[in-house]
Amino acid sequence: MKKYIMISDFCLNARNRGSAALAYGALAFLREKGYMTEEQEIVQYFIYTNPFDKRIRKFFKTSRETMNIQGEIKTFNYIVINTLEYKLWTRFGISFPFRPLRKLINNVACVAAINGGDGFSDIYGEKMWNSRLKEIKFALKTKTPLIFLPQTIGPFKDKKVLAKARAIMEYAAKIYIRDAEYTKELDEMGVKYELTNDLSAYMKPEPWDIDIKPNSIGINISGLAYSNNFRDLAGQFTAYPELMTELVQLFQKKGKTIYLIPHAYGYNNPEWNNDDLISSREFYKSLKDKTNVILIDKDLISPQIKYIISKMSFFIGTRMHANFAAIFSKVPLFGLAYSYKFQGAFENNGIYNRTAMINNITTTDIPGLIERIDAAYEEDVIKTNFQTQN
Repeated sequence: MKKYIMISDFCLNARNRGSAALAYGALAFLREKGYMTEEQEIVQYFIYTNPFDKRIRKFFKTSRETMNIQGEIKTFNYIVINTLEYKLWTRFGISFPFRPLRKLINNVACVAAINGGDGFSDIYGEKMWNSRLKEIKFALKTKTPLIFLPQTIGPFKDKKVLAKARAIMEYAAKIYIRDAEYTKELDEMGVKYELTNDLSAYMKPEPWDIDIKPNSIGINISGLAYSNNFRDLAGQFTAYPELMTELVQLFQKKGKTIYLIPHAYGYNNPEWNNDDLISSREFYKSLKDKTNVILIDKDLISPQIKYIISKMSFFIGTRMHANFAAIFSKVPLFGLAYSYKFQGAFENNGIYNRTAMINNITTTDIPGLIERIDAAYEEDVIKTNFQTQN
């Protein structure tokens, strides 16, 4: 039995806590499905040109470490490979005995692809699509079994990208999807798949020292939408700040405590046009009335954020994985969507008519959207009261 399992996009401390949630969940999922034994270790590899680059140098010093991941002890291996050596292998199939690259080639049992949860698509542009393929290309080159972990697949705008995607999917040993939005296209291509929950369902909430007010409302403000300047989606969310203001005012009138919960942010190294905490800070500062509004301004790991969301009585999220934290904690919610993946993911979990597309909404669209959210909230209040009384 080969000792390594390679997982693409595996990062427990990713800025996007949704991406981190995928990493936490991947370990439990792989073990449950029989793709990984307790003895096998996780491996990641990095290509370097300059051995003095501080981003790479740390992996020379710490090539192996063991961590406790939500009660499971797991060993992680970090292999660094010289650029020239890597090019010789990828272009000409040449690798050298006793070198790190040969060790990697000989010992990987399986490649599990996360693809960022929704990155096997060109929705964010071809550059982002290509950035997700390093480990997949390794599997193809070495003829290693490739598993697609639960994710959204598609859509594809570019025919060349679609052709590459189809070839990869035809090679894969198993494909898991988390929603049914692209299944018609997969069926037409003859691609076999299995519908299941998102990986974040396997991540446990982690309690921490916070006092949550009863019957609170959680709101996730997306830096992607609030900055309105993110890659191919730039310019589509001009009315988003106004929508968030109206949303806060709705629940202030109901006398509720509102928690602004960032989900994709770098506490010490933010991504300026895609950072929930920066946008939440700006939004909080812009509020003329801050009554009962609490900003979660803390460097939290993904399971800790899931814990906060799990304590809400109602949640409104713009980040898909912030919504997943609510869904898998059985918290009533409404999703503000910028991609078709939202509706499919909600419906796959038995939640209907609880999403709305916010791309290119205008000021005149906001009252109708607020009415929909309010109606969803009131419906859940009635349902909760009925269940409590009975």
